[in-house]
Amino acid sequence: MELISIVVPIYNVDAYLYQCVSSIVEQTYKNLEIILVDDGSTDSTLEICEFFRKSDERIRVVSKPNGGLVSARKTGINIATGKYVFYVDGDDWISRDCIALYYDIACTYETDIVLGDYMREFLGNFVVMRNSIAHGFYNRNQIENEILPKMISTGIFFNHGLKTYSWGKLYKRSLILSLQNQVPNEIIIAEDAALLYPAIYKSNAIYVSAISACNYRQRPNSILKSTNFDNNETSRIATAFHYMAETLKSQNSKFDFEKQLQAYFAAIVTIRAGGFFESFELYNKFKIFGEIPSGARLALYNSGSFGQHAYKYLQRNGVFTLAGWFDKDYKEDNILNKKVSDPTTLHSYDFDLLIIASFEPALLVEVEEFFKLQGIDYSKIRIAKLQASDLSDFVSCTGYDPITFRNLNLR
Repeated sequence: MELISIVVPIYNVDAYLYQCVSSIVEQTYKNLEIILVDDGSTDSTLEICEFFRKSDERIRVVSKPNGGLVSARKTGINIATGKYVFYVDGDDWISRDCIALYYDIACTYETDIVLGDYMREFLGNFVVMRNSIAHGFYNRNQIENEILPKMISTGIFFNHGLKTYSWGKLYKRSLILSLQNQVPNEIIIAEDAALLYPAIYKSNAIYVSAISACNYRQRPNSILKSTNFDNNETSRIATAFHYMAETLKSQNSKFDFEKQLQAYFAAIVTIRAGGFFESFELYNKFKIFGEIPSGARLALYNSGSFGQHAYKYLQRNGVFTLAGWFDKDYKEDNILNKKVSDPTTLHSYDFDLLIIASFEPALLVEVEEFFKLQGIDYSKIRIAKLQASDLSDFVSCTGYDPITFRNLNLR
């Protein structure tokens, strides 16, 4: 059995760290090198790491000044010695057979990367999150023909072909060592994509698996830590996209990386801007939710990150009236003091249009079917959309070059 290095970047997640590290220590695959990187935590992280280190000789603990997630991952992979590397975030956990399942696939198909699906957990509720690209083995020719043209964006606004997360994948260390070190430390948005997509671009063989052995904890206090959309936020987003455009050689790429990156950029910016309800110049230009008459009473569905931003902007804008905020997870939202209501009560509210703040295709289908059953007039439903023909213009309107993602004002 080959040595596998598991790298765990950790910052102030002591409440979840015991479960995370325990799940790694208890793996059925035993030939592990477990590297715990404390990225300048100010809670009890280091003490918990030391507790595990003293009881398991496979564990190495590194404590460093806070430098961010990219910096922590670099620290871990640079001291790793395994043939393979597997990332686990400090507030997540993996099933006992996770590494064994991934390793078996890697050996059987001689892959550079094994990608899995995963379980998303939010306040005790679990949902399986699937990649859109079909499960199975892909050689280099198949990667070029079936993966690369849609790995960032499938063409449906907006849906990744492969989920962006760099955790939950088993990589050959020889493949990603230099790629991880090339990712700029200042990238704090889309930092996973900045590693994963170039790694797939460089791979000769990958396997997209149906395994869902990684548990992603969606913490209420970590959903989009930044709630203010401004020029600095756009700049932070553009930093990652400029790096990916250069690394993927997107200009004139036969895999249409230009359009894929533009769609991904537009989706992130739209989500963080709450659909531009606070920037009516951009809203009126691109009409993310279609035509909305001034003074309309709007009901909002989705309490996730997109919905939270849209709610904030709708609350304080002077053009529309917010009639109510709804989500099927309203009970969990209420525990977190979010003023979200049961969607089955929507018929009792006075509203003109129902805004669905999401780009997730599965959720959109589910929501549309649900509201049809509730007798909601379909013509009142507004789903977030952006035309493919608008993507380049969209990026330019936010102040960035649609090819390089450089700031147009700094030329």
